[in-house]
Amino acid sequence: QGIVHGHSVTCPLHNWVISLKTGEAQGADHGCTHKIPLRIEGSRILLAASALMARAA
Repeated sequence: QGIVHGHSVTCPLHNWVISLKTGEAQGADHGCTHKIPLRIEGSRILLAASALMARAA
């Protein structure tokens, strides 16, 4: 539920800016989010199911 702008997303709850490419926090914040591989086919965004399953476990 973040706000996407350019190559980043901002968390409205914590006000962190995260790089969409690397998952790394930008600016003064430190940390990294989990990354999920994806590919784009036409107008569809396909997420790697194995990464989603591993994250749920």
